Amino acid sequence: MNPVRQLMNADNILFNALKHHRGFIHQQLEELTIQTLPERLKVLGNSQMDIYYGVLDLPDLFREVISQLTATGLSDEAGYLQRLKDNGGYFEIGLSDSSRWILLHGIEPGRYIHLHPARYSPHSLRVKATVLKTVLACLTIVPESTQPDLAVLNHIRQSVLDLSPVKNLSQCEHLWKVMKMLQGVY
Repeated sequence: MNPVRQLMNADNILFNALKHHRGFIHQQLEELTIQTLPERLKVLGNSQMDIYYGVLDLPDLFREVISQLTATGLSDEAGYLQRLKDNGGYFEIGLSDSSRWILLHGIEPGRYIHLHPARYSPHSLRVKATVLKTVLACLTIVPESTQPDLAVLNHIRQSVLDLSPVKNLSQCEHLWKVMKMLQGVY
């Protein structure tokens, strides 16, 4: 007797929204405190990531991904994993807002669709983890300030994030760009 194949749905998507979705990050900022910040930022790691800042919220994003997959004939885990195998371990899809997304094999049980924005996709910004950590800490600790001065910035980087200081604010162009993007100005 063959086991019943479960049709794929949004619950099968593995997606780190704190690394990849501006809307989610913005929501998290409302809950972050200086006490919760260090633990919460651990999931960001130390590499680079792409943050999607387009119009799709998480439910719409997941709905479109599943719709794209089923439109190409994929309906379950076995078919999805075979598609990955046939395409060198990943493949790319496009969504309604022209954003591009990479699909990989998710390793959590039941969450086999690992999703993240494609590198340099429309409506995304490539960000270093240390920059994102710094921006999140700045927006949590001094939310009324759009750009902290050098002393405040370095205090946050050194005492809260255990990062090295910056020499001057002119080195922070990318940091300000990410801050504006997260604030919805970009």
